[in-house]
Amino acid sequence: MQQKNIQIGIIGPEEKNLKGGRKKGEATLALAEEIGRAVARAKAVLITGGCSGVVEAACRGAILAGGITVGTPGRKRGLAVPWVTVEICTPIDIGDYIFAGILSSDVIIVIPGDAGTLGELAIAYRYKKPLIFVKGFGEDFLSVLQLENWQKYPYYVAKSAQEAVNLAIKMAKKI
Repeated sequence: MQQKNIQIGIIGPEEKNLKGGRKKGEATLALAEEIGRAVARAKAVLITGGCSGVVEAACRGAILAGGITVGTPGRKRGLAVPWVTVEICTPIDIGDYIFAGILSSDVIIVIPGDAGTLGELAIAYRYKKPLIFVKGFGEDFLSVLQLENWQKYPYYVAKSAQEAVNLAIKMAKKI
């Protein structure tokens, strides 16, 4: 029997919605690219929405490290960023990752920042997908939202991109 691939999702703002000015935006994209490289080195599959910003940077990192990336660009193929190797089309043009991507991921790495990310986070929360935040990049997000029973939710704060992916791999193996 073939072992199932670990599928790690990443959610975060599109480029136009990056917060904190140019320097913080560049740091956010650098972190996302490092996460993508770490996912590829771990031989996991990166699941994304296939758009710009955090997702594009993560996909670029994964591809440059020899990984596989999946994106959910909408109704037509060819809409995802060029760093996506597999496109999954859905009947929804905007927000398609909110179901197809979230439900296909074993674990979600979160870089908060825009309404799309918040919607994806809400679905992940509803389906109790383990969430990983990186220190310095919105790790207090769940406490700020004060969702019901958020303290009991399976979420973790990593100190680095590599630690985030290591935690994701460890949690996915438990599923």
